[in-house]
Amino acid sequence: MMKNYIWDFDGTLFDTYTHTVSILHELMREVGKPCDYDTLFAKSRRSLGEARLYCQATDEEWTEFYRREGNIETEPVALPYKGAENVLKKVIESGGKNYIYTHRDAVTFKYLKKHKWMEYFEGFVTNEHNFPHKPAPDALLYMIKRYNMNLDETVMTGDREIDVLSGKNAGIHACLFTEGNTDIQYIEQIKLTKADYVADSMSSFCNLFFPTVL
Repeated sequence: MMKNYIWDFDGTLFDTYTHTVSILHELMREVGKPCDYDTLFAKSRRSLGEARLYCQATDEEWTEFYRREGNIETEPVALPYKGAENVLKKVIESGGKNYIYTHRDAVTFKYLKKHKWMEYFEGFVTNEHNFPHKPAPDALLYMIKRYNMNLDETVMTGDREIDVLSGKNAGIHACLFTEGNTDIQYIEQIKLTKADYVADSMSSFCNLFFPTVL
């Protein structure tokens, strides 16, 4: 039975992609670099690095993008995935603990405080910790050591290949979360070769780890 649930933030606990991509799409239009929204969205789901290359955004433009994206009240407002709070509660009720490992910065805490979610988490690693980015296992290994996690009782859940690989590289279980992702080829690639579990919704996640919850 799993006891330690390490969560990615964007695209896993919160559906932030529409918020993020809309802001980037508008900024690129403003600076005279219009780009196709659907292509930008698809690239952003894989990584913001791919999105930046597609936009050919300068350092100055990228800094401005992050400034705007960090305003969590800008429309369209990002919301938690349906059922996410219930899953976090179920983890705690079962004697487990929740953690967050994200490349996002302190804006993470703005979202958690807004939704009164801070109490659900035992620990966090954000961009401010300056660990090598996923799929490097460094941040996860730090969390495993700090919180004395048993590898066999620990799972990393995220929506991207790098989330799954960071978990596998750290020697723990990995769950791919796919809600809202229509890139079937990308999903199948991860499912077949890397992920231990795949959940297409929080309800599906419950069926995997807490089958009596529904």
